[in-house]
Amino acid sequence: MPEHTKKDYIERFIKFKATDAVIQKGKDLYDEGAVNLTYKSDASDAWHFAVQGSQRYTVIIKDLNKEDIHSKCTCPFEWGTICKHTVASLLYIVDAGDKAMPLDMQNEVTSNSSLRTAHGFLLEDYRFIDADLIKKYSSFSVLNDIKYSSRGIKIKDVIINNHQVIFELFDDYRKETSVTIVKHEDKVYISSDIKAGTPKLNKLETFCLITIAESKTPDLLHIAFNEGLTKIEQETLERYGFDNDDDFSIYFKHIFNPNYGLDVAYQPNQVGLIPIEPIREVEFLSFIEKQNAEVLELDNIPRATDDKALGFVIDFGGDIDELMYDEYDFIDEDPQFEIYAITAKPAKNKRQLASGFKKYDEFEAPIILTDNQRNALDLINELDDKDLSAKKQFVLKKKLILLLSKERFVFVREQGDFKLKKTDLVPAKVSDQFVEAKYHTYEDAKFVGLELKVKIGEAEFNPSELKTLYKKSHIYNMDGVIHLPANFSIAKYIEEGQENIKMVKSYKQKFIADVVIPLSKNFEIEFGDWSGEVESVELDFRSKQIYLSEQYDYLIITPQVEYHHGVSVALNHSGNVLIHQDEDQVREYVRNFELEDDFVDSIAALHPFFEEQKEDKVFYLHYDEFTRNMWFYQFFDKMQSLEVEVFGLKELKNFNYSPHQGKVTTSVSSGQDWFEVDIKVTFGDDTIALKDIKKAILNKQKYIQLANGKVGLLPSEWMHKLEKYFRHGEVKDGKLTVSKLRFSIIDELFDEIDDVEIINEVADKRRRLAQFTEISKTVVPDEIKAELRPYQKEGLNWLNFLDEMGWGGILADDMGLGKTLQVLTFLQHILSKDDTTNLIIVPTTLLFNWQKEIEKFAPNISAYYHYGPNRALSTDAFEAFDIVFTSYGVLLRDVEFLRNFRFNYVILDESQAIKNPASRRYKAVSLINAKNRIALSGTPIENSTFDLFAQMSFVNRGFFGGVSAFKENFSNMIDKEGDENIAAELQRLINPFILRRTKERVAKELPAKTEDVIYCEMDKAQRKVYDAYRNEFRNKLLGKIDEDGVGKSKMMVLEALTRLRQICDSPVLINDDNIDTSESVKIKEIIQHITDKTSKHKILIFSQFVKMLGLIKNELNKRNIEFEYLDGKSSTTQRERSVENFQNNDDLRVFLISLKAGGTGLNLTAADYVYIIDPWWNPAVENQAIDRCYRIGQDKKVFAYRMICKDTVEEKILNLQNKKKKIAGDIVQTDENIMKTLEADDIKDLFS
Repeated sequence: MPEHTKKDYIERFIKFKATDAVIQKGKDLYDEGAVNLTYKSDASDAWHFAVQGSQRYTVIIKDLNKEDIHSKCTCPFEWGTICKHTVASLLYIVDAGDKAMPLDMQNEVTSNSSLRTAHGFLLEDYRFIDADLIKKYSSFSVLNDIKYSSRGIKIKDVIINNHQVIFELFDDYRKETSVTIVKHEDKVYISSDIKAGTPKLNKLETFCLITIAESKTPDLLHIAFNEGLTKIEQETLERYGFDNDDDFSIYFKHIFNPNYGLDVAYQPNQVGLIPIEPIREVEFLSFIEKQNAEVLELDNIPRATDDKALGFVIDFGGDIDELMYDEYDFIDEDPQFEIYAITAKPAKNKRQLASGFKKYDEFEAPIILTDNQRNALDLINELDDKDLSAKKQFVLKKKLILLLSKERFVFVREQGDFKLKKTDLVPAKVSDQFVEAKYHTYEDAKFVGLELKVKIGEAEFNPSELKTLYKKSHIYNMDGVIHLPANFSIAKYIEEGQENIKMVKSYKQKFIADVVIPLSKNFEIEFGDWSGEVESVELDFRSKQIYLSEQYDYLIITPQVEYHHGVSVALNHSGNVLIHQDEDQVREYVRNFELEDDFVDSIAALHPFFEEQKEDKVFYLHYDEFTRNMWFYQFFDKMQSLEVEVFGLKELKNFNYSPHQGKVTTSVSSGQDWFEVDIKVTFGDDTIALKDIKKAILNKQKYIQLANGKVGLLPSEWMHKLEKYFRHGEVKDGKLTVSKLRFSIIDELFDEIDDVEIINEVADKRRRLAQFTEISKTVVPDEIKAELRPYQKEGLNWLNFLDEMGWGGILADDMGLGKTLQVLTFLQHILSKDDTTNLIIVPTTLLFNWQKEIEKFAPNISAYYHYGPNRALSTDAFEAFDIVFTSYGVLLRDVEFLRNFRFNYVILDESQAIKNPASRRYKAVSLINAKNRIALSGTPIENSTFDLFAQMSFVNRGFFGGVSAFKENFSNMIDKEGDENIAAELQRLINPFILRRTKERVAKELPAKTEDVIYCEMDKAQRKVYDAYRNEFRNKLLGKIDEDGVGKSKMMVLEALTRLRQICDSPVLINDDNIDTSESVKIKEIIQHITDKTSKHKILIFSQFVKMLGLIKNELNKRNIEFEYLDGKSSTTQRERSVENFQNNDDLRVFLISLKAGGTGLNLTAADYVYIIDPWWNPAVENQAIDRCYRIGQDKKVFAYRMICKDTVEEKILNLQNKKKKIAGDIVQTDENIMKTLEADDIKDLFS
């Protein structure tokens, strides 16, 4: 047929046989290049095409030259006309004509030489394996053979590395063979075990390339041979938290899956390892999250001979305990698991069934049944319902197992054919003890993890010890006894969970938060080999609650119990409550399960349908049932009588309860020091007490119980406002009082206030505070004999601003930045305006320092020192002086008459001395009568955020309200709960009243400071003494801890640690007549440093033990080395003389100082070497000692050393300190008292 005639005929055929829509789709396929000619025969007038649509289809067109086209396509199109694939194939013929040639023939024509070499078949373009490349290198016959017989080829494994990819295969005859793809001299070759009968690819080679092309990584070879695997390995190590130098192959391997392509799998011994990010992509953890938030499965709620005995069979339908799995195929047999009743003739002894075994048929001759057996048969009939959900099946199965545990004749059938035979039945015992699940924590050098254990009674087992004949049956055989899991969650978990879960140890905090905490909601967590602290707290019951919600047309009732410590628990979660605190600390709140079960029982008794739902501890009723005969009145009355709080009513769309939306109104009045806010929350005619509003808001409850037992919803737009008001104010006499220093809280109510005077007062305070950014500069008085640094001038401006505003403040600059000079300059400025008397209270050891600073920088200021045994016991002399100095100790003794004098300013130096609001010091300074107050401290927070309360309350009376309010609203939430939002709010609140600058920020001219540890090795004699005492203390302590617990043993722990530290210094310090050695490695080491290693540098030597300083002093005297000495017995005059001599005498290089007596108030910038002889676990104290020389005026690089005896309690304390150290924001460094956090395991480690 001529070409033009053939073309016209095909176009007419298409138009006649296909719809316009199909024609257009066919054109699109053809234009996209989806059509390939695979075979053409002029003799048989046949064309074969492969067309790529949603999948690859074969199109055959015959009898074209006879103008009688017959076409066939393998697609499912069945509309009587031709399909789009046939249209596309016909369009191909129109364009190509008779010159068209199959790809296989094109390859044969264009290929001038074979690509098969000694290395294999050369893949010229291996970077992306696709259909065109495979057709180019394969013959039509091979492709056709694979298409129709490739099911015989199976992948056993794929080995991948940077230089080769090996496919291990089973061929059509299940014989093992392989295909290797290798890179050699920048070229890639493919070869197989079978001999190549063609210059093209053979069947196995082609199969492997097709597998690559159809996977999600057709660029597999490009990745493998061009450093792509290295990148994957680095990304994987990073994703799992490893270091880049960790060996990838220890933990992972590269795999190839035909469905997913190139992937990474765990090595067999690393199963359970989880990534650090993104944690939610871990399939196992997604399952746990789903379990924790599981949507309730709702089912429709319903409306004799003695010669035969009844038995029961648990039938697993044959041996089906094999689940075949590899990375490429998953074959899950679906056995016919069932439980059914049988009858048989019992033996003469009635203890076993002997003969005549057959399935029970109730229509045959009846047998006498017990109530237990009737109930079991009813449950078996219910289980026959194939439409039951898996959860419903489990609940019925659990009830049935409990009944079977009381039956004599129970059998397991593991194998057999369709006929019931006695020989197939194995007698079994059914237990009424259920399988529980729990996790044990563990920690090793590389990982932290959890190990799954199963419990039956008190016995624990590995999950692998449970024998299950069919995994999904949830029926387990333990030593011949049949058990069932305690609940469906555990059943699913054992089926789908992992026995071992672990994460890289450096991400321990993330592991706790993302794995341990979610698991704890439904499983017991036992902290075994674990370095962190686990505090167990027995919860005290507070109230019972139910939360109402909806699902479809059902009302869901979820019981909850509220405990103290702000813990509220939904009872359908079965685990104790874990709270992740700071670093390794975990608090476990132990629930009262007996009380909770009683609560569940009381709800289950309210409705006939509830008893069956009790298993899940969540109840549900259709709304028709809930409202039938007004039953909900009975329900809510019962809740009220049981003192159960009801929540969730407002969110129910199908049930209306309280018709009134909450309304909030406020009014503000002004007092001398307070704003008084009257807050009213009403629901219709019901008014809520302010204390109840506060309780609901601070507990983040949107709902509040009304006086009549109804539930009201607090307006969401007020939730945040009210929460802030309650945290910053105190409820007194039914109203909220807010300090005027916090007028910004009232400022938020500005639009709600209608009192003109208060509006003006708030506006004035707002305007004055806005000027803080434009604070006026204060001129440094001429009387000050010093050039203030820029930051010191800013400090003066800030103090003057506070004075103008009438506010107190805390100057919290780093030690050594000149707080004393800033205060003296400020007082000189104040004195130039008003001749007043000011009081400065200081630690005794700092009186000399203040005296010298006044003489040096402010000689015009007159000072009176109310101190010493001969002081006047009156204030008569005070008015003649600008400043009165006294100490905290003297203040306690003289406060009765000191309180009667009116000072202009009272200033506290080292104000952390009053951090305890219950102390006599705090109460005494609070009694001093002054116009304004300032506190000075380099460390206003030493132990916890609560340290701020007393100091801020001193400088601004009532700033935080009461002690309990501050603890509840701030310190507990920050220190115990780690609430960063509350911490940020507190920081914003105190920011105007605390000024802190660090050396790093403002004293950049200071030279570098180097801190290091000197490890000392004790000689045999000193080590022998240490080991003897350590063993003695360890045995005593462990016995006492076992008997009395850690809490009551801490005094003995402290005594033991002190003795061992003294031995590390020198055995002489413990005054034991039985010790005959005075060897001290530390004395030898420090003397060597003084004589040989520090040249002409000046040295400060600090020790906590005065007796140790005495021993060093003796050694210095023996060597005629000059030194100065200072301890707690040194008088003020002696301190002054020693400091001046050390600072000015070039021949004197050593200063021995007691850590307690000389850690503060000394300026020793002549020194540039500092030695801490016996470090303890409060670095803040040691840093204060180091800062005696590392301060303004220091022009030399400072070296600070802590001396530690190796393999002793000192080294372990240092490690423990590093573990438990905490940082409290940008204000100060917080060093926690480690004695408060020691656990039994810590103590055992310290004395090991």
